[in-house]
Amino acid sequence: MRYAQGVSEAATPTPTPATVDRNPPIPAGPADPTTQAEIEYADPVDPWAAAEAAAIAAGGQPGGYTPHPYPGATWTIPGAAVEPTAENEARTSRKRPTWLWAGGAVEPTAENEPRKSRKRLTWLWAGGAAVGVAAAVTAAAVIFWPGVSPIDFVPLREPKRVTPTVPVSSAFADAEVLGDRAYFASADETGTLRVVAADTAKGSKLWESAGAGQATLWKAMYALPDVVLLYSGLDSVTSTSRVVALDAGDGKRLWEQRLGSYDEIHFGSTIALWTNREAKRLVGIDLTDGKEKWSTEDPDSSAIHPVTTVKDLSGPAGASGRLFSPEASDDDRFVQVDADQTVTVRGFGDGAPTGSLAGAASTSDEIVAHDGRLYVKGSAAPQRILSYDLGDLGKNPVIVHTAPPSYSLSKLSPCGVRLCFVQTEGYDRTKDEVFAVGETSWAKPVGVPEVEALVPVGDAVLAVGDETTTLIDAEGRKGRPETGITVRLDAGNMLRFSDSLSSSVSDRTAWGIPLGESAVPLGEIADVRSASCSWNTSVIACAAEEDYVMYRFTD
Repeated sequence: MRYAQGVSEAATPTPTPATVDRNPPIPAGPADPTTQAEIEYADPVDPWAAAEAAAIAAGGQPGGYTPHPYPGATWTIPGAAVEPTAENEARTSRKRPTWLWAGGAVEPTAENEPRKSRKRLTWLWAGGAAVGVAAAVTAAAVIFWPGVSPIDFVPLREPKRVTPTVPVSSAFADAEVLGDRAYFASADETGTLRVVAADTAKGSKLWESAGAGQATLWKAMYALPDVVLLYSGLDSVTSTSRVVALDAGDGKRLWEQRLGSYDEIHFGSTIALWTNREAKRLVGIDLTDGKEKWSTEDPDSSAIHPVTTVKDLSGPAGASGRLFSPEASDDDRFVQVDADQTVTVRGFGDGAPTGSLAGAASTSDEIVAHDGRLYVKGSAAPQRILSYDLGDLGKNPVIVHTAPPSYSLSKLSPCGVRLCFVQTEGYDRTKDEVFAVGETSWAKPVGVPEVEALVPVGDAVLAVGDETTTLIDAEGRKGRPETGITVRLDAGNMLRFSDSLSSSVSDRTAWGIPLGESAVPLGEIADVRSASCSWNTSVIACAAEEDYVMYRFTD
């Protein structure tokens, strides 16, 4: 579904239909060897623990959204210096990664060795002929993702620079790329946030706005087709934050909403869903004018999980998987989980329920709603993952995986039409294993130590660690871990940075990587706040020391 123009028709949600209890035994899925005795021994999820309700995501931040800077960066009060940490400081002594297929070394040249002083690493597929592996991975991506093809990467051109009225500061800096536009934001010493829109092709400034106003702390920017949303940090006096919407066309302020410390914002095609904890209501707000379109009672601080589809996950994404160019979902629904373990499916447009099931999940369970399925990982031992049909919650769920005793499951993530997750033995994360389950599961799990996030790239998946990234292809074949950060451009192409992303001004060398092919050296992105960078399939946009830059890597 594309973002629809106009305003959703107001509607009052109808009462939740009668819930259905899970009385029948739960059948095991085809990918899980669980016996019938194992199926009947206990309920699939633990009762909700009241103490865990406080773990709901902090307010002033869209649900499921990882803002810039990169999670390792330090947030500061306007005018304060950014304190260096082990996670956000540039590590210039690290070796530069190069992607090579086994059996075909690439000799350094002036073109492919932009930083000769750095030693190169190699990315080698484990086992098998290099050409066969590369061909298999590329074929899988192209067949499964119609219209996706390798990007013709070229060395980075001289950047186009955009000069704001007030120089960029260390207080807050961010960038977002959406279509042919880049949006930049920075706060000055007074806490006033200034947003600049620029044409990525011409490099020209389209507008500049201070409509977001002032705040002690600014936290994130989020660009949508019609609006640019700015999030302030929590005010220590009022314990509230603000979300401000600017018109994407001219930068004028459209509306703003004050949020409580535990409130969340989630997005549909035309509606922003606000979890108003103080009023104990779910509220649908029109994205273009901020007016309330619908509301329904939420007495016990429900957990909210928007439904995603394969298409939603095929665009550019950050290191943790956060979408840079979100498209309205083909499935404009969200899942509400109440404190009494009732799961309700509702539409973003009018808030009306389309299905409900008692005892299916708790607010503290790890949940993924994707491609028509609801995946629930409970905390009862041994841990297991259940799959429900979002169109008919009354159907018996399927057990897609059961962990052995003393093992835990985490990092649930959509992987194309499959579900990926990490299994850990005890507390030893050096033995993490990545699974992919669905109609076509991997033949065996893939061992990747200390996985922090799973980011899908077509049918493949990036296993992201603190300092390395490992690509696992559609068949479950593992590449060699590479130092640096690898991110998704689309369902068949990736971008690699030589080091972790930092809010400090520093350099990053970049490579373009078509899935299943050798890395293409792009050159150096110089003197940027790399944690602020955003990208699409042709441009990288970043906040620099005092201005903004846009680098192009395609003709």
